[in-house]
Amino acid sequence: MLVLRKEDLWKIKYFMQDYGRDLEEKLFSYLYEDDSGEKVIEELSRYQNEDGGFGNALEPDFRLPYSSPMATSVAFQIITKLGYDSTAKREMISRAVEYLEKTFIPGRMGWLSVPESVNDFPHAPWWHFDSEKGMSSIDINWGNPTAEIIGYLHRYREYTSLNVDALIEKAIEYLNGMKEFGSFHEIFCFERLHHQLDMERAGRLEDKIVQAVNSLTCCDEDEWKSEYTARPLDFATGPDRTFGIDGALIEKNLDCYVQTLQSNGRIKPTWSKSIYDGDLAPAWDEWVAILTLRVLETLKNFGRIVL
Repeated sequence: MLVLRKEDLWKIKYFMQDYGRDLEEKLFSYLYEDDSGEKVIEELSRYQNEDGGFGNALEPDFRLPYSSPMATSVAFQIITKLGYDSTAKREMISRAVEYLEKTFIPGRMGWLSVPESVNDFPHAPWWHFDSEKGMSSIDINWGNPTAEIIGYLHRYREYTSLNVDALIEKAIEYLNGMKEFGSFHEIFCFERLHHQLDMERAGRLEDKIVQAVNSLTCCDEDEWKSEYTARPLDFATGPDRTFGIDGALIEKNLDCYVQTLQSNGRIKPTWSKSIYDGDLAPAWDEWVAILTLRVLETLKNFGRIVL
């Protein structure tokens, strides 16, 4: 079995320092060097605005300084990794939930990913807000990021007055009503919702998630390295969260990632670098660090890191 060892992690850490933001560096230290999670919260707080939401290019592909539900969902992805409690963490969560309450759209039973002001700042084309449609192209798929946000509100429901149970039922009904699956990013959001729910309600999502994963997972190893596609480990993030993906395919993807990190010390995006020019240029290196850290977490979950 191919594994990463301490010397591999040291090499990766140096690349993280070169490519990543302080946020990813602090998160790496928390996850692999037993450093304080409080340092992660302190760094993450730099991306939180006065309204409680997150912005300031936390999601690298749009450099919007103002808050957005999408960037706030990214912040919660980080917060939920931190297995400790503190006053600063609780205050951060409370303020973020307050922002989500203010931006909730009752008629949509959810959120739009970004406000129209995203157009005033450097952003990738897929984040452009269409004023005629009243949304970005991301928002065609209701679950991204709404399903994920519902999961966080369920986890931290003591902070919200929204009817979280009704929102959960909406999400379950929406997913189970899907006939085809056009966005693997939307299914990622439903996976994150599934991870936050109790066993009974998670079970009501599971069959459809398995169906979606089976439909969307790319099985071609060559495409994993060169195409913007959903790899097995994008869905299967741990031994207890494989969603029906064949075990041999998971092992092949794990080996592929271990070999890449041993050779290169980092994971590069497979989408085009050509859009990252001008003020959007920093996003490419930021993605290198984010993707590297994401893969490391999955390898750790599958026991492929030996310290």
